[in-house]
Amino acid sequence: MQFRKRFIALAAAGIVLGGGAVAGAQAGFLDTDGGPRVVVPPNVQPYNCGPVEDNLIKTQNSPVETQSIPNIPVPGAQFQVTVAPMTQRCLKLLFTAESSCTGYPGDDFCYVRALVDGVPMDPDGGGFQALDSEDATASAHAYEWIKRVGPGVHNITIERRVGNANTVFRLDDYTSDLQVQLA
Repeated sequence: MQFRKRFIALAAAGIVLGGGAVAGAQAGFLDTDGGPRVVVPPNVQPYNCGPVEDNLIKTQNSPVETQSIPNIPVPGAQFQVTVAPMTQRCLKLLFTAESSCTGYPGDDFCYVRALVDGVPMDPDGGGFQALDSEDATASAHAYEWIKRVGPGVHNITIERRVGNANTVFRLDDYTSDLQVQLA
């Protein structure tokens, strides 16, 4: 009986100490996506967009891999849109993919971002929009971005990168779906 009480006391202490370790990690310098921890209030960006004017879709069935730390384009995930003079459009870009982020024995992340004319679309994760994290299995993931643009020709692209050069970021069966909406 006394052994059982000691076991229960040790187990309870382990739970308390383990919880403290988790709280300590959460109060650390990195956010859950591998980026720097920044404590700021929510900054919701409202977009009021109208009906869909055009819908451009590209899909890819062949897998692509990268171990690049700098951002590089996702093959085939680029669009060009022309907006008429004196008008605006909302661009809404949905990216879905089967992905895996593997090969590095530690924790790592595989990131994506969407750009219009080289400027990040919203939400802008400051280079830390993790699509996937270190795991040997592939699974489905998605991101959606939006940006209001004015007149002219606009180039839209989706880029990818890893956090550690030993990580392999694999994308397979992905689709880029761009809606051009009245603003």
